Amino acid sequence: MALLHLAALLGLSTTALAQSQTVWASVVYTFYGEKIPSLTSGPYNLTPLGANQMFDAGSFLRSRNIDPPENATQLTGPAPINGISQFSIDNSQMYVMSTDDEFIAGSATAFMQGFYPPRGVPILDEQDLLANGTYDAFPLDNYQYPNIGTVSELDFNYIWIAGNIGCTNWAISQAEELESTSYATQTAATTEFYQSLASTVFWEYDPSIVDYENAWILYEYALYQYNHNTSQPISSEDLSQLYNLASQQQFDLNSPNTFGTIPSIAGATLASAVLQQLQHNIASNGVADKLTLLFGSFEPFLAFFALSNLATGQSGEQFNTLPLHGSLMTFELFSNAPNSSSGNSSSSFPTEDELFVRFLFRNGTSSTTPLVEYSLFNRGLNEDDMSWSDFVTDMGAFSLDDVNEWCSACDAITLFCEAIDADVSNDTSSCASAGAKREMSPAVGGVIGATVTLAVLVLGALTAALCGFRLEFRRGLKGLDEGAVGGVGVLKRSGSGKGGGFKGAEKLASDTDLTLKGGAGASVIRHERVGSWELNDQKNGSALDKDVESGRIERVVSGADYGRRSEEMMDPFGDPVKPLDQV
Repeated sequence: MALLHLAALLGLSTTALAQSQTVWASVVYTFYGEKIPSLTSGPYNLTPLGANQMFDAGSFLRSRNIDPPENATQLTGPAPINGISQFSIDNSQMYVMSTDDEFIAGSATAFMQGFYPPRGVPILDEQDLLANGTYDAFPLDNYQYPNIGTVSELDFNYIWIAGNIGCTNWAISQAEELESTSYATQTAATTEFYQSLASTVFWEYDPSIVDYENAWILYEYALYQYNHNTSQPISSEDLSQLYNLASQQQFDLNSPNTFGTIPSIAGATLASAVLQQLQHNIASNGVADKLTLLFGSFEPFLAFFALSNLATGQSGEQFNTLPLHGSLMTFELFSNAPNSSSGNSSSSFPTEDELFVRFLFRNGTSSTTPLVEYSLFNRGLNEDDMSWSDFVTDMGAFSLDDVNEWCSACDAITLFCEAIDADVSNDTSSCASAGAKREMSPAVGGVIGATVTLAVLVLGALTAALCGFRLEFRRGLKGLDEGAVGGVGVLKRSGSGKGGGFKGAEKLASDTDLTLKGGAGASVIRHERVGSWELNDQKNGSALDKDVESGRIERVVSGADYGRRSEEMMDPFGDPVKPLDQV
């Protein structure tokens, strides 16, 4: 028994153990591959090294969950997902989501190339057969095309994989942490080290930004130079020190602290996505969402490590540092029933009290790095596998599974939060009679007004054209800041307009839901990872801090409880999304 537990602890699953279980579903979150560093002028594309890191991550997971080799290595351990397509990609079995950052969306694509590689030879079914009797195949050696959903900050589904972005109170907590006494002490203690690299590693940049405040982006830049620049004067010892300092800084900024739990909100929303997807699989008796693949940045990793007590557990050293590029963590839903090596089981779907969940983590993409199972929530070493009910209870203690709750906790001003506010205002307004029309909200009125104005302008332009007037297009003035011209954002759902919650049109009765009845425009807190607020020419506080002080971002001291609030939150099992009410 001790040997079996040691094997589980080290990720050394045996074929016999795997065949005594059936894996029904898996939810995987993966950190993007190496990109062009934020300290440069961009573009911040995925590098070839980063693409290969993600390809390797996808291939590694394939050898565990889809097509384990007969002599499965101890690094992966065979755990094929029940009924998942082994050779040809079946997008109906998977849910794949990424942010719309180029380097993250590109990471998802590279991952899928390793997860479902090109088939090579034609499949030789009807679609490959041409009328002239010849066979055809997809380009690029019979390449397989995954359905990857990319979401922007205008889509409320963005919060499940990047819950910190657009969260005003999270940004304010970052500024407050930068002003704390402990942060100032750490900055002073590391000044000498950073300045010793200012004239060598970071010689292209103003020495004033080479300090602890910019620990993450300095490490990212140094790692890039270490990997690509043969003449780069940085030692592995200095790179390791930069990594340790960046890890300490980012863990402090993304874990609960004296400002409450809002710094770790990215872990709370990710936990909700995990629960929702596994619940979706259970509700479909193991048919839907066999595999969920989510791609994003490192913040959800660190936040989840803190919230789940991984960072303070017996293996805490593994979880209070930055994950390496291509790192992944996975949550597997399984039952103790026989399963074949191909992932096809004849056993019926179990009851909920027969289901278990395990958590596994792989740090980086080194060929010698195993996928290791760890116990969550300060459970003992012999409690790595959790019952489904215990997993729901412990994850639900900190998960944030309602969009309205996220908007409230964050005091966010995103487009969808404005729409929710407008909806709540309309719902609480009184009506003169049951058959009376609802009062038009400012959001809807603004949309209608803009539409009418546009129509008038179009009619005016047509009239002017008929009268002989012409418009001449001229290029903009050279040097004009492109950021001076704003765009118009459109709120979109992933999937069709039917249904709601995390899955859009694919939602089941078990999914959380959101009803939007009005739209509104709002400014959006932009992505801090590119064009970071950390970079600043002056030493007296960060750019974000100045925005707070100047009033561009209101300093909010919230007394709200950011924990799970079952009575105040919107009903996650309510009616699906309804069409816009008439005006």
